[in-house]
Amino acid sequence: MTVTDLDPRTVLEAGLRTHFGRPVRIADIAARPLPMRSTHPIERLAVILDSGERLPVIFKRLEWGPENKHPWREPLVYRRLLAGGRFGAPVLYGSVYDHERHRYWLFLEDVGRQSLDGGRPEDWLAGVRCLAAMHGAYWGRTAELRAAKCLHEHDDRYFVTQALAARRAFKRIGDSAALARFDRWMDRFPALAAALARQPRTLVHGDIFAHNLMLQPGPVVRPIDWESAAVGTAAWDLTRLLDGWGTDQPEFLAAYIAECVRHSETPIDENGFRRAVRLCEVLLVLLHIRLCEDARPPAGVVAGWMTGLDAAWQALEEGDLND
Repeated sequence: MTVTDLDPRTVLEAGLRTHFGRPVRIADIAARPLPMRSTHPIERLAVILDSGERLPVIFKRLEWGPENKHPWREPLVYRRLLAGGRFGAPVLYGSVYDHERHRYWLFLEDVGRQSLDGGRPEDWLAGVRCLAAMHGAYWGRTAELRAAKCLHEHDDRYFVTQALAARRAFKRIGDSAALARFDRWMDRFPALAAALARQPRTLVHGDIFAHNLMLQPGPVVRPIDWESAAVGTAAWDLTRLLDGWGTDQPEFLAAYIAECVRHSETPIDENGFRRAVRLCEVLLVLLHIRLCEDARPPAGVVAGWMTGLDAAWQALEEGDLND
């Protein structure tokens, strides 16, 4: 919906009429700020319709900022790729896409407060399968995804940018010996970025953390926060999701591949995907470095990063960067 002078209540009411396919009037609405990690103002709305029905709604106002220079993307992702709660995403009740006034609003199904953080192994397995179903559905369908004109692109420049951001974080820390050691490994990074860019592309969430995967009984996993959705490498989404699972990762990886193959109309090179996961293990260490907010983390943390980077690079085989 493109609007000029409509207020949030009017926009939501119009969206609910379309959603339910019948006349709808909001009798009462109460808003409460949502205390969660987000770069945008988010409110939890308690909506009461004139029919007496109570409807929990999330109201998200997307704003431009240094970390989000494309706030217009997420409303289009919901409209064009996630309609009807596809892939477990929250149902879109209404939205505003007002380019002229830089006003981008989302009114979404409130999928609850419990995330995958602290979930049981079976909950995480449900998360893995949810991700695989999405990746499989769009595996190799890059032209179709790009035609939606609302997605980021994870090309080799994207991966190089992750490495450069990690290096800036290292430089800020001021450990010259660790930085020199980091740079020796990073000489190989352009080849790694190119290898990842050659992988088959699909729809990726782009910001996979446990707190962005909400959990409902079943278990049912509901991915939220799609502003970083991209045409990208599935292995990067999966590697981020499985961060920290250690010896359980092979079981999750096998379940992911089986589910992805089940949903894909395009043959999937399973060995090639496993190679891509090994490449992404290097990226994962860089992500931990980049996200460090402490300019002077304890020496043990820096040593752990370097040990992890050593292990990730050494786990790669010669063919991983060339196939």
